[in-house]
Amino acid sequence: MVTKASEADFRELVAREAASLPRQQRSIAEYVLEHLTAVPFLSIPELARRIGVSEATIVRFAQRLGYPGFSELKMELVDILQQHLAQGAEHPQEEVALDVLAAVADLEKANITRTVDALDRKVIAGVAEEIFRADGVFTFGMGVSAHLAELAAYTLLQVGVRSSCLSTRFSSPREQLVALTPGDLVLVFSLPPYSRQGLDVLDEAATLGIPAVAVTDRITAPAARRATWVLPVKSDNMMFTNAVAAVTVLLNALATEIATSHREESIAALSRINRALAEDDDVLPPD
Repeated sequence: MVTKASEADFRELVAREAASLPRQQRSIAEYVLEHLTAVPFLSIPELARRIGVSEATIVRFAQRLGYPGFSELKMELVDILQQHLAQGAEHPQEEVALDVLAAVADLEKANITRTVDALDRKVIAGVAEEIFRADGVFTFGMGVSAHLAELAAYTLLQVGVRSSCLSTRFSSPREQLVALTPGDLVLVFSLPPYSRQGLDVLDEAATLGIPAVAVTDRITAPAARRATWVLPVKSDNMMFTNAVAAVTVLLNALATEIATSHREESIAALSRINRALAEDDDVLPPD
C-alpha cells in the first residue's frame, strides 16, 4: 500500500494520477482534494452520493492510487488530519469534533432511511407474527451482533415473547440448540465480518427443522441463504465495525408490530414486568 507522509505528498499523488483517470474517477479526485478533511468522515455510500458516482467507482479510485481499498485511503487522510490537529492547523479540535458528530448522525440517518425503504412491510408483519407465535425465540450473534442479540431478547421479552440469547460462555450455541423444538424460532444477527458460529447456528437450526430469521446487511449474505426469513439492514460506518442504528429501529418495529397486533398479551406482559421490578426494588419511584 502507498503511504504518504504529508498532505503535500498525498495531494501530489492525486494530482499526478488524475490526468490518466476516467472521467468519474477524476470527479472523485477533485472532490477529495477540495474536501480533504471531510472525506475521512464519509462512508463509501455517502461519498458516492455526494459526487454522483457508483460505490464501486470509489473503490476503484482508491486502488488506482495504490491503496487496497477505500478504507486504507481514509486512514491515510485520518493521519493527515491528525497532523493538522497536532500542529494547530486550520481546523481546531472542537470544529473537527462537531464535524464528526454531524457526519456520524448523517450516516446513521442514511442507514435507517435505506433500510426502511428496502424492507417489505408484509415481511415485517409476517416475521413479527412468527416471532409471537413461536414457543420460544433464541437469539445469537458474535462481535457487535452479540450485543444486538441480547438487545433483541430483552426487547421481545418486553412484549411478552419468551426469548433468550444463546451464549458462547460455557458451550457452543449449536449444543444449546439440541434442546430446542420445531415450535421454537432462531433469530441470528450476521453482520460483516460474518462469523462462522452464526452460520453454524443457522445450519443446525435447518437440520433440526427450526425456523430461522437472519438480520444481515444484504440479501446475498451467507446468512441469507441459510435462513427462513431475511431482514436486510444497512450498517455502513466510518469505523471498521458496523453501525447499529438501523438494526435497533428494526427491533423496535418488530416489537411494536407485536404489541399492536396482540395488545392484550403485550399489556399483560408489561404489567407483570413492572410488578416484578417494583417488588425487586430495582426501579426508583417517579418524582
